[in-house]
Amino acid sequence: MTTLIVKVDDNRTESLRKILNEIPYVHSIEQENDAQLMEPLTQYERIKKIVDAAKGKDLFVDIKDPVEWQREIRKEWDRDF
Repeated sequence: MTTLIVKVDDNRTESLRKILNEIPYVHSIEQENDAQLMEPLTQYERIKKIVDAAKGKDLFVDIKDPVEWQREIRKEWDRDF
């Protein structure tokens, strides 16, 4: 199944919905406002959206000791160039 996203002028929305409802192979029609499609404007909102999407996904479950894990990562910073 394929999903198509179509932008339509507000005053034409209902006429397009009626046409699409008459087509037998159209399974569902969902409507979103432009505000929902826009990306968050501030850096804080973008980070919050990423953190919210990551909740409940059990990220970093393989890390037993976070302090030691960070220490290993930082070892490369301690090198002399």
